[in-house]
Amino acid sequence: MPAEVYQLFSSSKGNCCLIKNGNDVFLIDAGVSAKRIEAAVKQVGIAPEQIRAVFVTHEHSDHIKGLETLSRRYGMDIYAPTGCFDGILAAAPSAFPFLKPNEPGTLTCLEDTRIYTVRTPHDACASVGFRMELAGEIMAYFTDIGHLSSEILRAMSGCKRIVIESNHDVERLKAGPYPFPLKKRILGPYGHLSNFDCAALLPHLVRYGTQRIVLAHLSEENNTPEMAYEESARRLEGAASLAVAKPAETVEV
Repeated sequence: MPAEVYQLFSSSKGNCCLIKNGNDVFLIDAGVSAKRIEAAVKQVGIAPEQIRAVFVTHEHSDHIKGLETLSRRYGMDIYAPTGCFDGILAAAPSAFPFLKPNEPGTLTCLEDTRIYTVRTPHDACASVGFRMELAGEIMAYFTDIGHLSSEILRAMSGCKRIVIESNHDVERLKAGPYPFPLKKRILGPYGHLSNFDCAALLPHLVRYGTQRIVLAHLSEENNTPEMAYEESARRLEGAASLAVAKPAETVEV
């Protein structure tokens, strides 16, 4: 059976992805309240009690907000880079017994899933993305990336399904109300990936086997789903399936 992958929440205010692959049910990030995560998981026909792990990309609040309550209710394993542990525990002290180190370069084997952890360039204490072997196919998950490093490019090559950041429109960000230091951070090499840079990569990914792309982690202030979609669709020219993850609307990957 093909793996089921759902981007439950995706924006600069909260991110969570659910994956069911064989006997494995796990989340990537838990950046909204546990109540909202539980409701979204139930809507796709999965009981929250089935979730056995959370793989955390980094310690920013839009990726760990629900961990405190999820840890208390379900006690699932929480895989994260050790550099994130202090930030996670400050927000979710109940996570302490369940934290497991997950450094860049680590291969984690669940019952039916192999997850390779990849370093990502972002202004966090530590930040990672994932290349996953799911039921005979390979999938990549990369958000919060200031630039496309060689490690990320290698990890995405050959992946059938990809979730990738398309955070902002550069001109909209420059003209917007954010203070200059924040604009500089977002546009910098450890900030976020723009619509333009994301779209420019996609034809390369398609040449190496990508069939399904979901644009994620859109800024609600500096982007719109339409802008992100149009930029990428123009480069793809119909060569792959394309969708945009919304802040609070489940999208199947």
